[in-house]
Amino acid sequence: MSQQRRLVLFLSDVEGNLTALRQTLKGVCEGLELPTPEVKWVEARPDALADGGWHVAEIPLVSGKTSGKVASPEEHLDAMTQALSKDFRDRSMGMYVDREHSYARVCMAAPSRPPKAMEGEYLDVLRQAARWLDVETTTLARLFSGNAARNLLAAAVD
Repeated sequence: MSQQRRLVLFLSDVEGNLTALRQTLKGVCEGLELPTPEVKWVEARPDALADGGWHVAEIPLVSGKTSGKVASPEEHLDAMTQALSKDFRDRSMGMYVDREHSYARVCMAAPSRPPKAMEGEYLDVLRQAARWLDVETTTLARLFSGNAARNLLAAAVD
């Protein structure tokens, strides 16, 4: 999956309950007067994420610009992440990546703690997100860019 724009959710210790995930997203979107997005589990998550207890879901984004004033789900990443953390009573993280423009935004939320967020250059945000998930940066990069992850990170070091 080599999409340029992706919205990915990381949930800690969820028993694979996609119905509960959809219900939380539906509640957030209704409160924001947004259409409820589709959501699906990412089947090919890296082993290190699975070993760390992270379940990974993706909200497919519509290609191109939306017409009118319909907001996109990535514009409400923080609200979604915080609602997931509250409803599932555990840590959650949401990450939006726009590789074409080398931009990313990440939000980490945990119950009874203020959320942490960062946005900016894709590689900088990727590194911070990997620290929050306690995985190697290349592991997380592989989720967003496939086999090109190692080359991308190596080029950034040069």
